Amino acid sequence: MDFLPFFGRRDVRRWRDLHVAMARAVLQQAAADLVEAFDADLSQADWQDGLIEQTRFVATRIAPVVRQVAEPLARRVIEEADRALQPIAYHHLQWQPLPIDASLMRDMMEELGDWAAAGGTALTGLVRGAATTLPIAGGLGKVAASGDWMRLRAEARLRAKVQAYIQATVVQGPNGRPALLEHVIGLLRDAARHARPL
Repeated sequence: MDFLPFFGRRDVRRWRDLHVAMARAVLQQAAADLVEAFDADLSQADWQDGLIEQTRFVATRIAPVVRQVAEPLARRVIEEADRALQPIAYHHLQWQPLPIDASLMRDMMEELGDWAAAGGTALTGLVRGAATTLPIAGGLGKVAASGDWMRLRAEARLRAKVQAYIQATVVQGPNGRPALLEHVIGLLRDAARHARPL
């Protein structure tokens, strides 16, 4: 009986599990870091850009930064996984960027708008309750004290949308559209299926 294929497949499965865990750690941390980095800036959003035209604000100010930060990390995870795979299997794993879906932002913002309008009750994971439980930063305490509840509510909805957008883009996508993490995990699992142990 030839035990080499059995042990080789075990090594490939171990490789897959290790790099899936690494992808989760890296990209979930990236999402959390992005939420924290944007949080302070959101209190500075003016009515026109951030509080009235929220979809445009997320599309022009948030989305490009999220992609610039998260995509290189996802690519790096794949490159590291490929280097680790070479000594144990015949297979070349290559980064394949997710295409930019022109309608994704519109569809996502419609869905996230419904979530935020519902007070965050539909949000999960990173963004559960964000519309009602986020700490108020910057000078917003003064605004709340003066009774400007409309701005307070609008900013809370904007924070909920930004957090939900980051989560949906980096960690778990909506409506069957994979987020970066899901895409990376798919590439790793596909490579593990097709790799031939040395």
